[in-house]
Amino acid sequence: MRTSARTSFHLLPPLRKESPQTFSRRGQRAKALMADYGYQWSSSKKGPNQSEPIRCLVTGAVLLVATGGGIPIGYSAVLLPQLSEENSTFHVDRETGSWIAAVHSLATPIGALLSGPFLDAIGRRGCLQLSSIPLCIGWLIIGLSRNVTSILVGRVICGLSVGFMAVPAQVLVGETAYPGLRGFLVVGSFGAYCAGILLVYAFGASFNWDIVAFYAIVLPIAAFIALCLVPESPAWLIRRKKIDKAKKALLWLRGGNTEQVLAEIELLDTSIKADLARKPVNTSFTKRISSAMSTIRDPGVLKPLIIINVFNALQLSSGTYIIVFYAVDMIKDIGNGNIDNYLAAVVTAIIRFIFSLVSCVLLLKMGRRALGIVSALGTSLASLILAGYLIARKEGSSVDVYVLAVCLLFYVGANTLGLLILPGLMVGELMPLRARGIGGGCIFFIFNLLLFFMTKFFPMINSLVGTTGIFTIFGICSFLEAIFIYLALPETKDRTLQEIEEYFQQSNFLWITRTKMKRENTGVPTKAESNCLIPLSECK
Repeated sequence: MRTSARTSFHLLPPLRKESPQTFSRRGQRAKALMADYGYQWSSSKKGPNQSEPIRCLVTGAVLLVATGGGIPIGYSAVLLPQLSEENSTFHVDRETGSWIAAVHSLATPIGALLSGPFLDAIGRRGCLQLSSIPLCIGWLIIGLSRNVTSILVGRVICGLSVGFMAVPAQVLVGETAYPGLRGFLVVGSFGAYCAGILLVYAFGASFNWDIVAFYAIVLPIAAFIALCLVPESPAWLIRRKKIDKAKKALLWLRGGNTEQVLAEIELLDTSIKADLARKPVNTSFTKRISSAMSTIRDPGVLKPLIIINVFNALQLSSGTYIIVFYAVDMIKDIGNGNIDNYLAAVVTAIIRFIFSLVSCVLLLKMGRRALGIVSALGTSLASLILAGYLIARKEGSSVDVYVLAVCLLFYVGANTLGLLILPGLMVGELMPLRARGIGGGCIFFIFNLLLFFMTKFFPMINSLVGTTGIFTIFGICSFLEAIFIYLALPETKDRTLQEIEEYFQQSNFLWITRTKMKRENTGVPTKAESNCLIPLSECK
């Protein structure tokens, strides 16, 4: 199987068992490439095998960003109940409360769209550092707020920042990961995201809402400092013709493995030149819009765009984020005042965090499709059981409360296992490299627009159909999600992005009607494929 020019270095397995002739041949090509840019290559021996801890350091910096991004999501769950208490500084009604919860999601897609141009202009690391600044400002405004208007302003600024950081965080991790660890590392950011929700729930159970806002400033500051310790993405550096910096970044990331760096520089440059050759040279805004629309209409871009957006719509309808935004209020409705609402919310956040870590491990063992179907069916089952028990429960029975609590925790765990974490992974795996910027921006824009409407109108729908009706809707939508995953979602585990892109060039839309590739007899790479960085035809 050949690897086309668009294959990117960070999607390929590490070098092992290649002949000296192969390295020599590719090393000479890489040296010639660097000479074309006016750089001299100083050869060095292979350094210590420290690339894995180094990639963990990069991931750790991104995880701090993700944790800071999860706190604003869960903040409304502790803010709104406190503002409804009698001793609150000021009070909000249901309509105003829905705006406080939803306005964050309205601002997030704007931040996601803004991140596209900045992603190419200042780099992935630069975008993440820049996003930390408005996040600190937003929390400071909320902490000092004494009226609803200032809280709304702070929520908007936080939403812009969270949207701005989403795509750069995934891209930076993806561009330093090998295929075998790509899912683990990207989904790890969702574990950190869940940790942020857990932190804000825990702080909200112990402190007043303004104190919680001040505590939230610590994480973006820590993330900014941590990002100063890691290099910029080598792919972005080479695209900007900063070859020397790219070489240093790759040497740092690969633990001093000179041979691998030579090979990756060559592959990166070839890939980037091929992408640039596809793009028309123009400066007018109209032509840029036309070029972007032309890119989106490409079947290799349009198909994954549709799949991810449909998946996201069904995921949101299954209650994945509604339970985060309104956790305390929903638990209050379910428990009928017989349980500690804040403590129960913290427990749901703990379950969410634990299952996000479990999903990281399962992604190394299970395919994306299997994990998604299990998660969707589990969510559907838990939702419908919970709805049925709400209908049949006896008034004043303490046993009922515990049964409902178990159902709720089962729902949160099953939902987190696949439905929560898969969309972010899909953006990095299904979208081709040439369209990841514009495609990722569009996906996050549509996702957060849908999230805004669902968050804004949830209180109204809840008043119409009640908690029982809400969980019935969650159950039905989760079941539809399972059917959609079975029919349309392609399996991406242990496949290079080039293979995934080739799949989307087929005429079919449904995965079950695909033309199977030869390697699908096993579903995993052959030993030769796992050990090669270059096309198989060149392996000795």
